[in-house]
Amino acid sequence: MLKKPVCPHCKAIYDYKEIKSQKNNSKVQCHNCKKTFTVKKTGGFVLLMSITFVLAIVLNIFMLSVVGVKSLIPLLVITVLLILIALFVQPFFVRYKK
Repeated sequence: MLKKPVCPHCKAIYDYKEIKSQKNNSKVQCHNCKKTFTVKKTGGFVLLMSITFVLAIVLNIFMLSVVGVKSLIPLLVITVLLILIALFVQPFFVRYKK
């Protein structure tokens, strides 16, 4: 199950806006326990985009072979929607390390 990242020291939950504003490999001080930890975004982003890439290929092949789409417009729409969904769930792939 996807979950938001939490402070590795006190398990304080961060909201969507705070996660989006944090930079990769930056040191962040917890708003609850005041201890510092490191934000790791790169590995999660690579994993998320890999999943999105494979899912887009599978859905496009499904649309071409089973549904019989003859135009590129529906394929483009599906791919763009998948990328937008992936960017929306990106904070769930951020990890905090001590």
